Amino acid sequence: MSYLVYCIFRGPLPADLETPTGVGGQRVFTVNHQGLDAVLSKLAEPDSPRDTSELLVYETVVESFYRHLTVIPMRYGCRVESPREAIGLLRKNHDAYGALLHELEGLEEMGVHVLLDTSGDGMESNARPVPARSLPLDWDTGAAYLAAKRQRYLGLDRAGLQQRQLVEALCDSLYGSFVRHKVELPSSSRGGLLSLYFLVPRDSVESFRRAARHHHANESVKLLLSGPWPPYNFVDSLQA
Repeated sequence: MSYLVYCIFRGPLPADLETPTGVGGQRVFTVNHQGLDAVLSKLAEPDSPRDTSELLVYETVVESFYRHLTVIPMRYGCRVESPREAIGLLRKNHDAYGALLHELEGLEEMGVHVLLDTSGDGMESNARPVPARSLPLDWDTGAAYLAAKRQRYLGLDRAGLQQRQLVEALCDSLYGSFVRHKVELPSSSRGGLLSLYFLVPRDSVESFRRAARHHHANESVKLLLSGPWPPYNFVDSLQA
């Protein structure tokens, strides 16, 4: 028998908190160690395939606590073998969890996703490396190959430079409405999607939204604004 770990918080539980049913219809409960609580539910079949519906249930449980408390949200799939092991987790990381909860107090996560133009108009280079086998077998072979490779990297550097400039312009336009940010660059699996995540004080969420919309209206890039969410992207170093 395993147990899913949803989030960690500093008690006590609010009287008006209504906890939804957990993944697989299991009851959600908490365990405590010296003022810190972990939210758990049984995971009857830990090795069974997971689907999107379970992920949504998991996030619903996390958000039910997050709406009332400062929480450290765990990634879906984080689990322990027993409630006693969860208590051991709280004991072992008590100071680190406590410090992170203090840091996250009163903050929410907002996401800004930028759809980049990857058609070749500046975001990617049209340069192509010269295949080594097509080069003449003379003393210039190495130099020609390196020159082609350098041209390729120059193109990639230009794309990276434009992405950095875009990030800086966006952060400048949002200055004063967030306390920390994190950047997730495009990759082969993500396509042309540049994602930025911001820790925003709860009383600044609306001003953050207005600043993001104003930036969108004055730029040619396509922005998708999301949140507020539990701060999933700012607790990775303390995942169980």
